[in-house]
Amino acid sequence: MAKDFWRAVEKMKLLMDELKDTRESRWDEYGEAPQRGVYVFYENGEAIYVGRSNTTRRRIREHGADSSGRHSATFAFRLLRRELNDPKGTAQDIEETYREEYRQQRARVRAMTFKAVSIPDQLEQTLFEIYAILEMGTAPEYNDFETH
Repeated sequence: MAKDFWRAVEKMKLLMDELKDTRESRWDEYGEAPQRGVYVFYENGEAIYVGRSNTTRRRIREHGADSSGRHSATFAFRLLRRELNDPKGTAQDIEETYREEYRQQRARVRAMTFKAVSIPDQLEQTLFEIYAILEMGTAPEYNDFETH
């Protein structure tokens, strides 16, 4: 089992090179993303959020869809909390009180570009998400390792 881990670790730089060589796509091109893997949102050419999913296309779309709430548009919700300087109250209260501001953050996500790399293996996905977050410097602004 430890051999599997170290084999996966050895792939991280190669996956990062592959991600960097991938063309940036517009949010509405989410259908071109691989089905399973890691994705990065860019704003003004700067990586600001890393995510992973076994339904990458759907996740990218959900982050910016007007119909998405805080459970599916989590990145937009984090943008909202930061924009509001982390307001007090429950997530539900914030979502309801700042409905228009939240809509604006989902629109902000839709204006971003993304890159995605195919990683079907769950261990490699997990490791690469952490690797990419640290390598691209998206933590702690929008990516964190806090448990819920």
